[in-house]
Amino acid sequence: MDAPISLAAAESAFAAHSVREDMRAAFLANFADDGVLVRDGWTNSNAWFANRPAPPIVLDWRPAYAETASSGELGLSTGPWKITSKTQPDAPAQYGQFVSVWRRDAGGRWKVAVDLGISHAGSVLWDRPVETAVARSAVRPTYELRQAEERFAVEARAAGLRAAYGRSGAANLRFYRTSYAPAIGKAAAMQSPAMTDERLAWTIERVETARSGDFGYARGSYAAAADPAKPLGYFLRVWRVEAGEWRIVMDVVNPPPKS
Repeated sequence: MDAPISLAAAESAFAAHSVREDMRAAFLANFADDGVLVRDGWTNSNAWFANRPAPPIVLDWRPAYAETASSGELGLSTGPWKITSKTQPDAPAQYGQFVSVWRRDAGGRWKVAVDLGISHAGSVLWDRPVETAVARSAVRPTYELRQAEERFAVEARAAGLRAAYGRSGAANLRFYRTSYAPAIGKAAAMQSPAMTDERLAWTIERVETARSGDFGYARGSYAAAADPAKPLGYFLRVWRVEAGEWRIVMDVVNPPPKS
């Protein structure tokens, strides 16, 4: 099975486990030992769930897009999620989009390395067939992914977000912001009401690049340029190499949860 198809299958199995048993059990079974999500900042998922009861919800989701590095050990999966209450089954469902970076472990199994998402009104992308892709570029960049992320951060702070995404976004950029439907494609992202000229300071906490050097991600926090020491939220950016340049494929930011 080729890598993005196997990744989408792993994502679907993860979701099925959540519905069949519960969210806690599914997350403990599918996150890498160093896998993180956002609680009070970036937090180890397995440690977070280890001594907590399962939330009284049914969390379901499905992949709508999966992409992997050409080396096949690092990939992106994203799609819609839905939450219903177990204690109040007649309460309206909640909706949003998840973004997960997966990594194959030593045994070849896909495990979640990073998870972040957004919430928004209504069901979006639920009925869309899953789309898959592999990052392939005959020309490798002369600079590392961390340098691409650092350049983006400098430009975003100096010239504003619109200019930074305009320069670094891939043609099929996915741009996710809480309370807004996902913008799919660079043109849609640039026209999104969530796209602004705001100037933010970005702090990089981790960068990971695939063995093939054509795919990777950065995660960290963001803050107002005037007060860079006070995080406003957290980001995950997934990059791929296109014609010798690093381009943003997936960009999601989210303020910290209230609980």
